[in-house]
Formats: sequence, structure tokens, C-alpha cells
Amino acid sequence: MVKKTELAKDIFLYTVTNGHMSFSAMNLGCTLTNLLVPNKNGGLTDILLGYDTLAEWRAGTEAHNAIVGRVANRIGGAQFVLDGKTYALNKNDGENCLHGGFNRFEKMLWQGEPISSAEGEGVRFIRTSAAEEQGFPGNVQITITYRLTAQNKLLLEYTATTDAPTPINLTNHAYFNLNGAGNVLGHHLQLDCDEVLEIDDNLIPTGSILPVVGTAFDFRTEKLIGRDIIQMDARIGGGYDHCFVTHANETEMVRAGKVRSDQTGICMEISTNQRGLQVYTGNYLSGIQGKGGMIHQKYDGVCFETQRFPDAVHHAEFPNCILQPGETYHAKTMFSFTLH
Repeated sequence: MVKKTELAKDIFLYTVTNGHMSFSAMNLGCTLTNLLVPNKNGGLTDILLGYDTLAEWRAGTEAHNAIVGRVANRIGGAQFVLDGKTYALNKNDGENCLHGGFNRFEKMLWQGEPISSAEGEGVRFIRTSAAEEQGFPGNVQITITYRLTAQNKLLLEYTATTDAPTPINLTNHAYFNLNGAGNVLGHHLQLDCDEVLEIDDNLIPTGSILPVVGTAFDFRTEKLIGRDIIQMDARIGGGYDHCFVTHANETEMVRAGKVRSDQTGICMEISTNQRGLQVYTGNYLSGIQGKGGMIHQKYDGVCFETQRFPDAVHHAEFPNCILQPGETYHAKTMFSFTLH
């Protein structure tokens, strides 16, 4: 079932339920506002951080549960060269461009509509990103789909076409907390990732891909998120903000890992067709007021941003991130929920 509610002029909230769990999403930024998942006590836990009011969603600066693009993550030097032309972007992260710059997709209005298919019910958001928006070339038609299956799987799909070559890398910046409150250091995390991208002091990939074995990035065997977090370099706020390498190749979806909570019994498995999985432990959440008036602290949420490799425009050795006319960009991610 899909329920549509008007929040303000031209802003609508879509709530989708399968009788067991539900999610809500609004057309402001294709933002997931709530994700209510069954817990081991027979109730429901909202496992997404966020806000209580539309005014707070509009004012938020941390991309809570929204679509980020046209190129997610960082572009070093806030510029790139394509077909001999240099494109200048916003420097909103030191000298770099982060999540599209100052004019982010998360604050834009999208056209929404309920959908129903054999895979489940949900909502589709559509928007055209005009040429030169955020500094990128090409008029890009983007479709974002969120769908809930009867098996308690949340499916996210992103497609895009363009009339001129352009970089494209879309993701959802959901902040998960399987307990609904507190920090995520006690969450158990396991990743099917043997490698991680090396980054410099500004969180920009160097181009090297490093094995995780013997490092704090080794989640191949399940461990607590907080077990090795104190080993992380102070330059990244003492937490994870790194792109792990999955076994996907943008065709078929593969399992990327899982995270679970002893407190609620909720287990979330992550599958994707994307090569990169940015794991971010909410290193800069301190002082942000969230749902119920809660003042968040560092590590109160964890993001699993499935995506293409960051800064791929500067690394020929990375998989291609340029969308050409006549091609269709198609990213797909699934979060599957069970009790353990």
C-alpha cells in the first residue's frame, strides 16, 4: 500500500508498507524520512536518523537519507577535464567538490508517483538535471525508484540518460542506526570486500587499491564497528569514511555485506551492482539535533553508500564514470531485513 500526504506546496510524502515494515520518502531530495523495521521484541524500530519537521529537513546539511549527485563523493580540486574542456565545480569541501557542491540534489524538488510491480510497491522520482547544473555538462534525465518487497527487502534503483558526455555517480546517503538511538559502535559489521581505496589527507583517492588484510579495514570476518575505529587516522575524524571494493561490475547484483544489532535483533544485508561501497561512520554528526529532539554525537549513524569509485574523473585506472549519449546508467542496491 502507498499513501501520499502533502507536507507543503509541491512537497509530498509517500509511505509504503507491506504489512510488516514500511518506509516513507518525500520528493524533496528523494529523501527517505523513516524506515520502520520489525525488531526482536515484536515492535518496530525506525532505523534511519533524520528530523521531525520539514523545516529541519530543509535546513539539514548532512544529506540525511537523500539522493546525492550528479557525482556523489569527492572530486579532487573541484574540477575535471572532459573531451579537452575543463569544468569548474563548487569547492564545498576545502579545495574539493563533495556530493555535487552547494546546489545539491537533496534540496531539489523531484516529480514523484506511486508505483506497483511484481517486485513490490513503492515510489518513483524523476527529474532533469540541466546542462551546467552544478557545473556538469549535458542534460541528464534521472529516475530514482524505491520499492518494498513482500520479503522485507528495500530496493533502490537509479537510472540516467544524457544528451552529452558527463560524469555520473548517484547514491543514497542514508544514516542507519539499527538500535534507533545511541551510537553504532556495537553494531556487528561484515563486508565481502577484500580491498579498499587508499586516500590522501583530504580523503581523495590516490589511485592505489589496497588489501584490507591485517588492517582496521578488514571486515571480511564479522567484527564490531568500534573494535578498530580508534586506529583510524585523526585526519578523518577518527572514523571510517572510505570506499571499499565490492565484487560487483555494474551488471548483476552481488552481496556486499551485512550489519546487525544485538539490541534489536535487526540484521540488514547489503547487495549492489556497484563497484564501490563507501562506509561512513557519522564522524561529523556531533551537535546535530535529530528525531525526538535527540542531539546526535559522533558515530550515531553509519552510511553504506553504494557507488562508483570517488574521483574517478581523475583516475584512468578506475572503472569508467562517464555516461555517453545513447547509454543508460543503471545502479541498483538492495537492503534485506531479517531477525537474528
